Amino acid sequence: MKSETMREGEVLVLSLGGRLDAQGAVEIDAVLKDLLRETDRTVVFDMSGVTYMSSAGIRTIVATEKRMKERGGRIHLSDLQPYPRSVLDMTGFSTVLSIHPTRREAVRAARATAGREIGVPVHAPLAVQTRGAEFEVTCTGQEACTLEITGFPLGEGSGGRENGPAIPVTIPVSACSLGFGSPGLPDDSEERVMGDFLSVGHVAAWVLPDSGDTLDYLVLEKSVAGIPLAASFLVSPSGPPAGEVRVRAVSPGGITLSDLFDSLHEIAKEVDPCYCGVLCTSFFADSPDVQTLDPAAVTPPAAMLAGCAVTVDAAALPGHLGGVVTDVLVRHLPGRPGVVPRVTALVFRDLFLGEGESACEAVERGLSSGVHALLRHLSPRTRVFRATLQLYVISDIRLHTGTSIVFDGDVPGWNPDYERITKSVHHDCSEVRLHPISGGYSGSLVFRDDAYDRSGRREMPFVLKLDRWENIRAEIEGYEGHVKRYIQNNATQIIQKARSGEYGGILYTFVGIQGPQSRIFSLEDYYRTHPTDEVLAVFEILFRRVLRAWYGQPRLRDLPLYQVYGDIFRYEDVRRWAESRYGITTGDETIDLPYGLGRSENPLYFMEHILPERRSWTWSVYEGSVHGDLNMKNVLMDDDRNLWLIDFAMTGHSHILRDVAKLESVLKLEMVPIESEDRLCELVALDRVFLTPKKLGEIPSLPEGIADPDVAKAFKVVQQLRRYADTITLLDEDILQYYLALLYYTLCVPAFTSVNDYMREYAWISSSLLCEALRMHGGD
Repeated sequence: MKSETMREGEVLVLSLGGRLDAQGAVEIDAVLKDLLRETDRTVVFDMSGVTYMSSAGIRTIVATEKRMKERGGRIHLSDLQPYPRSVLDMTGFSTVLSIHPTRREAVRAARATAGREIGVPVHAPLAVQTRGAEFEVTCTGQEACTLEITGFPLGEGSGGRENGPAIPVTIPVSACSLGFGSPGLPDDSEERVMGDFLSVGHVAAWVLPDSGDTLDYLVLEKSVAGIPLAASFLVSPSGPPAGEVRVRAVSPGGITLSDLFDSLHEIAKEVDPCYCGVLCTSFFADSPDVQTLDPAAVTPPAAMLAGCAVTVDAAALPGHLGGVVTDVLVRHLPGRPGVVPRVTALVFRDLFLGEGESACEAVERGLSSGVHALLRHLSPRTRVFRATLQLYVISDIRLHTGTSIVFDGDVPGWNPDYERITKSVHHDCSEVRLHPISGGYSGSLVFRDDAYDRSGRREMPFVLKLDRWENIRAEIEGYEGHVKRYIQNNATQIIQKARSGEYGGILYTFVGIQGPQSRIFSLEDYYRTHPTDEVLAVFEILFRRVLRAWYGQPRLRDLPLYQVYGDIFRYEDVRRWAESRYGITTGDETIDLPYGLGRSENPLYFMEHILPERRSWTWSVYEGSVHGDLNMKNVLMDDDRNLWLIDFAMTGHSHILRDVAKLESVLKLEMVPIESEDRLCELVALDRVFLTPKKLGEIPSLPEGIADPDVAKAFKVVQQLRRYADTITLLDEDILQYYLALLYYTLCVPAFTSVNDYMREYAWISSSLLCEALRMHGGD
C-alpha cells in the first residue's frame, strides 16, 4: 500500500495507492496513529490510486469515520476508482460516507467540517432581514456541491428553441435541473426532439417546439432515483443542499427575484465556506405577476411558481470558473444589455396549498389532476410574496459536452448501436479512446478503453467488449456464475453493461492495476515478443495462481465426452474441403497423408462412423469450472505480469482438460507460422512424439537438435501444458480424454479463412494422428 500524507491547512490528507487489503489496512492504521492530532475532526482519503479494496480496508475507513464522528466531525473520500466504488455500493457504505468526485471538493468539505464549532447545532436557524424581505435560513450541511453542466445553450436569440446534439444524462430526483431536453436516452436512429426542460423533485416538465405551448410532464414514483434524459443543455447540482431558506416579503409589492438572489449570495458568502460565487436553488413561491407570466389569467391574486434557478456573482468567482463555463450559467438576450440569471419555473394560476400539504405535494397534485400550468423563463423583475428554497452552494463546476469517441486505427464492424453503447457506459466521460486489442474474438470487438472524466483526468484503463446481445448476455452469466465467485481478483471485473437493439456491451476494469498509465496487452503479444523462459514463467502464474481456484477442486463425474466434443465447429466446411483437396470420401477408413508422411486414420470416417457409436459412452473424468475459450487473446497482462481473464461467454462447468487442450492447439496452430513443407514436416514429427504417451503423467521429452526456434518454443510450452494437465486430473491417468479434447480444437482449423494451406494441412494431419490414437479406445 502506497501512501503520501500532507496537511492542507488544518486538514490531514492521505493519498493512497495500490491495494487496500488486510496488509494495506494495517499500514494505514499505523499512519493515522502517528499523524492524527487530538484536535483533528476530519481526514481526507484521496483514493485516486486505490485499485482494490477488501473488507479490511472498509473496516479501516469506517473505524476512522466513527472516530471522527465521536469528535463532532467526519471523514471525506475523493476520486474513487470503479472497483472500490462498487465495493462501497454493494456494502451500502457509499450512502453513509461523504464521497466527492475530486480531491479539491473533499478538502473544501473537510475545511467546513473542521471549521464548525463543537456543540453548535448545524440546524440552528439564522434570521436575516434585507431588501424588504425576511429570510429564515436553516443550514442542513456544508458539504461540497458540484454543478453539472451538460452541453451548451444554443439559439437563445430565437427563444431557446434550437436543438444541439442530444447527450445522454441522468439527473437525481433529489435535486433540480433546467435546460433543453426531454426524458429518455437519445436514439441515433432518428433526430431527437427536445424542448425547454425543468425538473423539481419528482416532477419533470418540458415544452417541445411547435407544440402550441402545451406542457408535457411526468410525476415520478417515490422509488425512482433518477431521470434519464436526452439533453443538448442541462444544468443540475450534484450534491446535497446547504440549507433551506424561507422568504417572506415585508413590502406589499413583494421582492424581486433579482433582490432575492442577491440576498442569498450575501448570506451564503457569510455562512458557507464552500461558497465561490455560484448558487443553484429549487423553489416554490407565490407571485403577484401572474398576468405577466400568463396573459390568459383573469386577475387571480397570485400564481404559484415551482422552479429552478442558477445565479452568479461574477465578482466572487475564482479564476478557474471564468470564461466559457460562466457564460453558460447566464442568459444573453437580444436587445438587453448585460446578462440575466437562468430561472425556469412552472406557473400555476389556479393552484393553492391544501391543509397540511407541502408545496411539492401541491405541484404533484396539480399536474396529476390537470390544473392549468405553463413553463416559463422568469425575468429578474418577477416579484414574489413568499418562497421556500433549497439552496445549493456550488463549490465546483464540471462541463460535459458529450462523450467523444476516438479510435486508434480502423475498426471494421463498428455500427451506430456500438456507438450508443459506448457512450452509455461512459455517460460521465468527456472522451473515450479505443485501442483494438490484437486478434478477433469470435466476431466481437474488444478494445483497451482509455476514458477521460469531465475534468479531463484520465481514468484507470478499461476493456470494452461489444458483440451481439445474446453473446454478451452469455458472458455476463458466465462471469456471475464462475468468475465473480471464484477468481474475482485475477479477472477483469464487469462494472457496466448496456444494450442497444440486437447488440450489447460490457465494460471491464482491472483489479490490482497500478495506475492510469499502465500498459495492457494480450498474452499472445507477450508470447511473440519474449523468450521462452519468460513465457514459461507467465504460464506458471496463469495456471498456478490465476486458474487455481477453478482447477483446484475438481469433481469426479461420469461424462459423455464423445458427445461433449462431438460437434466440431463448421464440420461440413471441413468435410467439403477434405473431399475436394484429397479426393477422399467419408467411407474411406484410412487415407494417405500428404508429403509422403504415411497412412493413417481418415478423420471423416472417424467422425461419421466411429464417433456416433460412442456418443452414449461415459467416462469417469474430472469436471470443474473452465473458461471455455482460453486462447492467448483472452488473457491480458501488464508489465508487472499481473494477469486478467476476459471473454466469459463459454465459461461454465465442463471437462477439466478443455482449457489446456485449447491452449495446446493455439500454440501449435496459431503461434507457429507454417510457410514451408519443411516446417510442416517438423511439426508432424513432434506431434508423433507427443502422441506416444499412454498416460497423462508421461511427459514426452523434446528431441535433440530442433533447428526451428519457433517450433522449439511452442513445444516447450506444450510440454509445460502437459504437466498442468497431469496435475489438475489428480489420479486420473487416461490420456485419451486429452486427445479427444485436442481433436475438437484441431479438426475445425481447415474451415478457417484466416489460415494458409500449410496450416490447414497440418491441422488435417494432426487430426488424423489423433483419430488413430482414439480408434484404439475400448479395444477397437
